[in-house]
Amino acid sequence: MNILCFDPAYDYIKAIQEVKDLRFRRGICRERATIRYTTLHEALSSADYINLHVPLLREGESATPTYHLINEATLRMMKPTAMIVNTSRGPVVDEAALARALRENRIAGAALDVYETEPLPADSPLRDPAIADRCRLMPHFASAARITRLSPDPNKGMAGRCVQGLD
Repeated sequence: MNILCFDPAYDYIKAIQEVKDLRFRRGICRERATIRYTTLHEALSSADYINLHVPLLREGESATPTYHLINEATLRMMKPTAMIVNTSRGPVVDEAALARALRENRIAGAALDVYETEPLPADSPLRDPAIADRCRLMPHFASAARITRLSPDPNKGMAGRCVQGLD
């Protein structure tokens, strides 16, 4: 797939493009795929899938805050066929605005495994039965693996990081 990337802080796509080019040259992929940096507006208005992989940065913490990065205005930039996936931090997405966009069919769907409040409250607008077929709510799978929770290796597990923090 071709990838549009918006990241105001890091420049890492050269290595990814080299791997994509190598896969094409070796015949692993039939078509040459690209990755390139673009503006947030172009990424949101052009992408079929928007995957969020950002830290949570609030106003005053960074020149490029990510708190409610996905909000009423940015949701309106997206194609009606767009799908959004958030596995980064819950408050990156304004959940009320996302639920509204789904109810009004302004975007096709969403999949979330992080929320503004965890666990997701029973009265969250994301639990609206009217959007249940297009809004997948997951229980923070990224941290659910046994190795992630229990490994004593601080580079792999939370338990190891806790012990390392006591030193």
